[in-house]
Amino acid sequence: MIDIKLISKNNLKLLIDTILNMRKIVIAPKRKSNRLYFSRVQAFADIELDFVQTALSAKSVVFPRNEELFNYIFDGKNVIIKNTEPLKQEVIIFGIKPCDASSFDYMKEFFLNENPDVHFKTHFENTTIISFACKEADDFCFCTSVGGSPTNTKGSDIMLTQINENTYYAEILTEKGKAIYDLAPNLFDINDELDKKRYTAEVPVKFDCSKLTNKLENVFEHPLWLKNSLSCLGCGTCAYACPTCTCFDIQDESNIYGGSRVRIWDTCALGLFTQHASGHNPRSIQSQRWRQRIKHKFEYSKENLGYISCVGCGRCIRLCPGRLNIVDNIISLVEEN
Repeated sequence: MIDIKLISKNNLKLLIDTILNMRKIVIAPKRKSNRLYFSRVQAFADIELDFVQTALSAKSVVFPRNEELFNYIFDGKNVIIKNTEPLKQEVIIFGIKPCDASSFDYMKEFFLNENPDVHFKTHFENTTIISFACKEADDFCFCTSVGGSPTNTKGSDIMLTQINENTYYAEILTEKGKAIYDLAPNLFDINDELDKKRYTAEVPVKFDCSKLTNKLENVFEHPLWLKNSLSCLGCGTCAYACPTCTCFDIQDESNIYGGSRVRIWDTCALGLFTQHASGHNPRSIQSQRWRQRIKHKFEYSKENLGYISCVGCGRCIRLCPGRLNIVDNIISLVEEN
């Protein structure tokens, strides 16, 4: 379903006020220490909409950094286990970019494909995504190289495109989006379809993704992995900032009375990620871990799930303390004879 509307900037504020007054949770870009992060907001005035990209993605809404799976207590020789039910709270992610919105489709495939994860499923089913087409981009954006675009509606429930200073073009894309529209239909005006590209950024294609995927099948042992990883510090910043990285660790936090089992973010960029209990590590050096990151995103994900697990948001380049540039590395691989 696609329903085309217009909404003024003032009415958009009234829509968010309506949502907040219904005690729904709104997660939106909010400025903290000169950077933008997705945070819970209490008023439309808290929301920042004039930006290229936030520092981190909004994936923690459906895949929290730290989440209890179950807890347990020791009762003599017995262990009493109680599953932790995920909170069923309605969340609206507002102001997300098309690249980030599309990442939710990948995460849905990852967590729900074979053995559905009840925690992710609950979070996702109670989340509505209102995205904004990109008015501008920077040199780090490469969504068009991985099948996206500044106007891509994939993963969005509503997409808004600013067509002038005071007016947004609104596409109601899903039943979740229609439920938001139905909260205050009087705030929207009827409109015909228009060419969104006239009002949005241009992002040049930087590499041929199909050539990359084909190339990766035959370059497992290649000197470029070492060369391209020399500036990698193994800090994991790229993975924690990435909207599609889904690696996690399972740990027990306990004492003599009981404890809880928690799932926490992890990353294949860290040396301990693949270390065995014996001490052996099949990916003991950083070039092997960098190879795993690239092959996972552009080869293994495609083979296993039918998705490339990169949306071209550019965060891993912007935030890397070692100035490692995934696009430059990919181009060097594609162009290598």
